[in-house]
Amino acid sequence: MILPSKLKKGDQVLIIAPARKVDISSLEASEKLLAEWGLISIRSKNLLSESGIFSGTDHERKQDLQWALDHQEAKAIWCYRGGYGSIQLVEELNPSNFLKYPKWIIGFSDITVLHCFSNIILNSCSIHATMPINVRENSEESLLSLKKILFKYSMDYQWAFSNENIIGKCEGEIIGGNLAVLCSTLGTSYQPDFEGKILFIEDIDEYLYRIDRMLWQLKFAGVFHHIKGIIVGHFSNIKDNKIPFGKSLKQIILDKTQEFNFPVAFDFPSGHENDNWSLLFGKRVKFQVEKNNNRLISI
Repeated sequence: MILPSKLKKGDQVLIIAPARKVDISSLEASEKLLAEWGLISIRSKNLLSESGIFSGTDHERKQDLQWALDHQEAKAIWCYRGGYGSIQLVEELNPSNFLKYPKWIIGFSDITVLHCFSNIILNSCSIHATMPINVRENSEESLLSLKKILFKYSMDYQWAFSNENIIGKCEGEIIGGNLAVLCSTLGTSYQPDFEGKILFIEDIDEYLYRIDRMLWQLKFAGVFHHIKGIIVGHFSNIKDNKIPFGKSLKQIILDKTQEFNFPVAFDFPSGHENDNWSLLFGKRVKFQVEKNNNRLISI
């Protein structure tokens, strides 16, 4: 797995919008943040374009993404926001120049498609982290977590224990992201390699029955037979029908995983909330779920 280089002051960060359209005020706030970190932000050519809900046509967004992958000097690609649209872009991308000039791909939610692309096509690490649209609302710890990974490869987290956790420990690379987007890659050329991995999942605005169906899909696809552990992030604004589904999110997950002997930790602060801790996908970590504590540390 390619590990892009650590960033240093003066490095360039490309900002692209592979999905929904851009709000200029949040874009400027993210550029200010990068400047405070000593980094140089560069906007893609079509960043401020519009086409329906998208930040430009499919062609314009794909052009920007390919430009970013090809860039010979930049050290990171920061995706402006999610929503929907990234899956429309990956089919005809050419990875050859990226392999010569690897760089971080950063984002979450719909950007899960690009994390999967990075894992299976580029064979490169990536960063599940906040995006420019969110930086004004993000907690200080969220922003600092991204900076630590970019500049130091550093990731050392402890978070509150949940009584529903499954105790255990393992080592491996983290993969995953948004549950719905991840499931959309199953059976395609962009399905990530789950063997020996630690699976992270999060989501927003989903009904409990749909979450249940997606967890069954992961199980039937054999994912749980191959992974070493599960980290469950924010599941924000979960919905239910007038007739209640009858099980909580945690029960839904445990029903599918209880037969497997791997650790499960709930309530990791990452996903569609202001507290959105960054995760380094593709680099080995130690994952420990103990009686009163959870810990995740990069190796």
